[in-house]
Amino acid sequence: MAACVLILVPAASAFVYWADSGGNWIGRANNDGSGVDSHFIATGSLPYQVAVDSAHIYWANQESNSIGRANIDGSGVNNSFIAGIKEPDGVAVNGSHIYWGTIPGPIGRANIDGSAPNYKFIGVAAQPCGLALDSGHVYWADESFAPVHIGRAGLDGSFPQPEYVSFEGFPCGVAVNSANIYWADTGFFGGGTKIGRADLATGKSVDPNFILGASTPCGVALDSSSHLYWANAEPATIGRANTDGTGVNQSFIATGGSGICGVAVDSLTPPPSPEGDTTPPQTTISSGPGKALARGVAKFRFRSSEAGSRFLCRIDKRKVAGCKSPKTYRRQKRGKHLFRVWAIDAAGNKDPTPAKRRFRIR
Repeated sequence: MAACVLILVPAASAFVYWADSGGNWIGRANNDGSGVDSHFIATGSLPYQVAVDSAHIYWANQESNSIGRANIDGSGVNNSFIAGIKEPDGVAVNGSHIYWGTIPGPIGRANIDGSAPNYKFIGVAAQPCGLALDSGHVYWADESFAPVHIGRAGLDGSFPQPEYVSFEGFPCGVAVNSANIYWADTGFFGGGTKIGRADLATGKSVDPNFILGASTPCGVALDSSSHLYWANAEPATIGRANTDGTGVNQSFIATGGSGICGVAVDSLTPPPSPEGDTTPPQTTISSGPGKALARGVAKFRFRSSEAGSRFLCRIDKRKVAGCKSPKTYRRQKRGKHLFRVWAIDAAGNKDPTPAKRRFRIR
């Protein structure tokens, strides 16, 4: 069965987006449910899942085996932003990377600009049907087991836990906030009616009947205002409730489409034009070597607070040079070293305080 999912986005929401696999569209509405645009973006073939960041919209083209991308205002559509992905079945993004699931598995990852794709990033995900991210983990709904599971791993693919949450059902879509994991139970060959919930920190306290009355829900999403959204595939509506399960509205948005599978809520209103942007980005080193290395190889991963940024790197007193994450330095001499990286946003604003990491080669 084709599937989809959404991601958690951590700031104030402005728009709700959905994937219309029946009409090959990405739709959009205001976050109060008004202003429905059923034909916001024309996609490739069978869009399943949709994700957003402050600059772009992303979706999985299941039949054309690609990830599509467009600017947040719907312009600049590229239906082959990342190609060569066999039956993509979910997409999620953060400031540094884009992740995707595939129907046969596994989970892939690339840099946020689409470069350096790794098609087998998390191999234990056998049939991931939707992805979600938080500051430390990637989560996926894995429908290949009985009972089924929500799996998770570190953002770098480390410490995979393919059976983090276990329950009876057929999940397609997962979302997380600081307290809980939510999933859509689409049902075996459709017909599901449930939204489930579990404790984020432990994977326990599983409630597979957290919200009832959905109609083949295919994808879930969260905003920062304590709302949970899900895509009702068969009536083509977006449902919404409070994150405590109250205030359920199965027809919050009538999308006007068909086969809705995937929903996302963006974090910001459309960004200002680069000409008016004078705020520099913030640079963060997400991983790097420890204080003492036995070998002369140092590898760093880093990200910017603004999507679409480029980077400058410097090690010790060498010349500053353009770079991409991850950046690897080889054949380093014994002793103490200092790595620095600056982000430069699309408007040309440079982080005045580079991220730094000190390390030592033994």
